[in-house]
Amino acid sequence: MDLLAHNASALGAEPLVALEELPLEGLRRALEVNVVAALGLAQEALPLLRSAPAGSVLVVSSDAAAEAYPTWGGYGASKAALDQLAAVLAVEEPGLRVWAVDPGDMATDLYAAAVPDDDAPRPEPAGVVPAFLRLLDERPASGRYTAPALLEERR
Repeated sequence: MDLLAHNASALGAEPLVALEELPLEGLRRALEVNVVAALGLAQEALPLLRSAPAGSVLVVSSDAAAEAYPTWGGYGASKAALDQLAAVLAVEEPGLRVWAVDPGDMATDLYAAAVPDDDAPRPEPAGVVPAFLRLLDERPASGRYTAPALLEERR
């Protein structure tokens, strides 16, 4: 196995709510899906990834991991934890490439569930595929990347 990609996500509440209203069970679900599942998958895949010539782990992060947005606290905290998990894995497994990628604002079902009243146009997810492919083609150092920056650098 050359690549493990973790793209699963849970919001914690749909639609999103302020932290004072965030159900603890919702936060637990976000942590379970966004962090615990990613670690479990990595643990299972590590033997195969270590033996691959280009073993890589890619986790889909969010700008909510690095920026404070009202109502995005539980989701953002889980994605920040995912970013940290990826950073530590990269240090512990220097033979692998481990990338946390913020794909940017997109028109997804997850976003629609998070903010159902927001009907502003957003880019389609297919538009960030070249950013992910660039990581796989060029295999830059482990770290946190944003799809818009990866796409911009290539132009």
